[in-house]
Amino acid sequence: MAAMTLVNIRDQIRMVMLVEDVNVFDGEIDALINNGIDEISLADEWPFLEASETLTLAAATQTYALPTSFEYMLAMVDDDNDRTLPYIAPQTYFNFYGNDTGNESTEFNFWTIWEDLIYITPTPSTNDTDRFTFYYYKTGTQLAAGGDTPDWHEAFHQILVEYVKWKLWDREEYFFQSERAFITYSRYLESMSSWYARRAKRMPAIYGDGVFRPRPGDPNVPLLNQ
Repeated sequence: MAAMTLVNIRDQIRMVMLVEDVNVFDGEIDALINNGIDEISLADEWPFLEASETLTLAAATQTYALPTSFEYMLAMVDDDNDRTLPYIAPQTYFNFYGNDTGNESTEFNFWTIWEDLIYITPTPSTNDTDRFTFYYYKTGTQLAAGGDTPDWHEAFHQILVEYVKWKLWDREEYFFQSERAFITYSRYLESMSSWYARRAKRMPAIYGDGVFRPRPGDPNVPLLNQ
């Protein structure tokens, strides 16, 4: 199956719904397509949205900007000490540490996120290049140019057609057609989630099946099969 571009998705929507340009402009369809990307991006912990970024510390600076593509966090790893820095809730952070005035160090205890900023305690006492690696899930890539394609596997690009059908039929109060499109969209989403979970489970780096302990005969446990 070939990848679907923004133009392909838009044309497919017009074909299956018999929507004319004078009734629904391209910009309206494109906006719905990108709304679908936003919703799908939040539906699961998708591998295609995994991202990381190094964090360089500055002396006497407690806060650092989140990546512009940040959606939600996974972990902060201290690369000097090879350990994960514990995350704590903002209320706990501010109750116990506040602005950390007079509390500076080169070793760190906790971090949190507040108003699109990363807070680290204690406050760094010196500059430290690439001290942390921040692992997170990014936002889905919006389709802007006609040749842009969705982030995920091409086998599931059709899901955006069903999403827009659902929204447009609902807007026009064709509720039976809207419900059918929603059901198809939901099935695509379920299949897509299952496929990515199964794909990760079968990677050679994972010993066993991810549920039970490794056993001789498992195809991805080479040491037990020798």
